[in-house]
Amino acid sequence: MRFFKFSVLAFLLVLISLNPPAWADENVGIEMVRLQTSDGIKLTGILRRPHTVRNNAGVVMIHGYSGNFYSGIMAFLPEALADCGFATLALNMRDHDRGSKKNRFEDNCYDVAVAVDEMARLGYNPIFLFGHSMGTNRVLYYLAATGDSRIKGVLLTGPPGNLFEWNISIFGLEAASQVLGQAQDLVARGKGNKWMLIDLGPLGKALYTANHVVSLRGPKTVSDPYKNIARIFKPVLIVHGLADRLANPDVADRLLKSAASRIHVTVVKIPGANHRFSSHQQDLVNAVNKWLTDQINP
Repeated sequence: MRFFKFSVLAFLLVLISLNPPAWADENVGIEMVRLQTSDGIKLTGILRRPHTVRNNAGVVMIHGYSGNFYSGIMAFLPEALADCGFATLALNMRDHDRGSKKNRFEDNCYDVAVAVDEMARLGYNPIFLFGHSMGTNRVLYYLAATGDSRIKGVLLTGPPGNLFEWNISIFGLEAASQVLGQAQDLVARGKGNKWMLIDLGPLGKALYTANHVVSLRGPKTVSDPYKNIARIFKPVLIVHGLADRLANPDVADRLLKSAASRIHVTVVKIPGANHRFSSHQQDLVNAVNKWLTDQINP
């Protein structure tokens, strides 16, 4: 079976090389990468490398909840930034897509780390972190926890803010507290791996372990972006659509206020843009490209 899968993949790669798809850019090399984290998890992503080097910067791109490296915002932004001359590595996190979720939030640190290590190994410097939606919480935590000196700056789009507060905004304090309380009780009784069916409102329903719930929403969570942005000392760009119905655009302002006074935070709000910037893709690309260029050529 494994031989069959590899044979099919090899055939597809040859087919693509002979007949490049319409979206393929001859100025950008595109390759699939498979990386293994320090705790043994294998992750897949897409690396885009401009052939004409306008700068030597690389951007590690982290998707949000239920996302992946090839849909939503990841379907256009990594490619657009590569066209602008930036190498991009868009990576599937260990809890990608809409499957069940069992890992603790803090485990995301391993995933971001292996992507940064790969970009550094390839010689990219400086390196920027990009996160969309819940990916914003992931990249802020990584930099706050590690203080990685290889990171030049952080880009955030559609940040949802504190995840327990997000649930309160959707379901109310009583319902959100009840779900968290059930998960905390299971963890306290040594049943943190027990599955819970979690209602995510506009995102549908999903199976979470109690450990996963508590790691995202509990009072000791390390996922709180307001606490994490206060611990980083790199420039930050926050882009939010004013028509975002999934993540409140006011989160951008609160992140700005929560940031350490010595770092420069730029907030861009795009009128009419939704959570995926689906009708305002070029506006997003322009904002991100300008900010990245300004960081490299101050």
